[in-house]
Amino acid sequence: MRPLMTLRLCCLLLTASAAAATEPGPAADLEAVFKQADAGDWRTRWGAVRQMVRLAGDDAIFSSLRPALLKHERPRVRAAVAWAALLEPRLCNATLLGLALKRDPDPRVRRAAAQALAGYRDRRAVGALIAALAKEQDPRARLHIVASLRELTPAPCLLEPAPWQEWWNRHKDDGEFRPADEPARKGTYEGIELETRTVAAVRKDKGNTRPAPTILVLPPFGYSTAIYGPYLAPLRRYASLVLVRLPGVQTLTGKSGFGNDIATYPVDRLVAALDRFRSDHRIERFLILAQGASGWVAMRYARRYFERCGALVLVDTPLDRLAYGEALRRASARGTRGAKFAARTLMGQNSVPLVPATLERLQGYAIEAGYADRAELEIAHLYARTREPQGFATVPPIEFKGRMRIETPTLWIYSAGSAASGHVDAARIGKHFPNSMVAPVLQTRARPFVEQNAKFHEIVETFLKRRNLVD
Repeated sequence: MRPLMTLRLCCLLLTASAAAATEPGPAADLEAVFKQADAGDWRTRWGAVRQMVRLAGDDAIFSSLRPALLKHERPRVRAAVAWAALLEPRLCNATLLGLALKRDPDPRVRRAAAQALAGYRDRRAVGALIAALAKEQDPRARLHIVASLRELTPAPCLLEPAPWQEWWNRHKDDGEFRPADEPARKGTYEGIELETRTVAAVRKDKGNTRPAPTILVLPPFGYSTAIYGPYLAPLRRYASLVLVRLPGVQTLTGKSGFGNDIATYPVDRLVAALDRFRSDHRIERFLILAQGASGWVAMRYARRYFERCGALVLVDTPLDRLAYGEALRRASARGTRGAKFAARTLMGQNSVPLVPATLERLQGYAIEAGYADRAELEIAHLYARTREPQGFATVPPIEFKGRMRIETPTLWIYSAGSAASGHVDAARIGKHFPNSMVAPVLQTRARPFVEQNAKFHEIVETFLKRRNLVD
């Protein structure tokens, strides 16, 4: 049976399973909400976070809710309060969140507090973040601290605490708060409107003799670039980034993407639009980082504009139609509950209709799969921020047959913990991509830049330096 190539191909590489959505009813008291916040799945916990936001308007409840950030015995409850402060900054203040970021023993709470502090245009928030960066050992918390600092300040610093502290010593009396990075911009290229955000490299080595390369980042279809959050920040030590929100099915095809109204995504038009963007912005060439089915767009770009593509970094991308079908079969047979549902849906084996509810369920699995802790509230936050339901579509991959080759240096990164992992195709990849490297990342099931961020960036930087593409 021929598998359906869909814009949500990123969902095929799932291994987690999501619990059914749970909407909270009216809470009898705050303890009921705290109990819900300590549940084992992200949907239930996010319902508790939203309930906390609603209850914060009650002065009697608020007086007990706010201290829970620092004093509640359950770390999941403390984290939930921090997330509620992110949704409703009036619930808390920079001082309390700064104390949580500094003192809480649980990294989940510190990560949440770091993200919540971005909502406070307060000198105390900047000072607390910089002080925490100097002490923080959790890699994800460090990335979230830096992401919040860049939302609050125009400083050019990146991951090291010393430059941040030096900058703050000079500017802590300034009254202006503005983000370091430019907001997203829209432009029309070859008749296609692209939303892009360009962020500059932050290089510390003054001995660099060549300009920083530009990495074009293509998120999975159906998601905004916010899915990467701060996780790609370390790339900026040696490269600038162009993050692109891929246009939706309805926008480019005029079809709904559901039922019998499923179109073929116009990959060649998109590739031409991306190259026009490159030309209009006077970028000599792209290095392209793509995930899932977006990797097929990257391959098409490399084949059509070989001289303008310096390298490909493909994350959990099947080589071609054959590899995709085999990955679906492996996931269907050996994957977890979520992986089996996704694979069987895409293969048309479970009689699930291609309707918005199915897409929502698949997208929930896709976000969840990148996290070891299924109760992680960051899953819910990303689900709310990044998914862009846009329907199903076929995405024609490049068919690798005979002697067909792509000479572009290519790094294939696979989540080795997934039943659908494509590193089993290393022999075929080597045949058709002679200048390539296949790197399975252990202990990851999807989105290896989340759970194994340091390893992910070590692999990428090593590859690009060996190909003499970065300093």
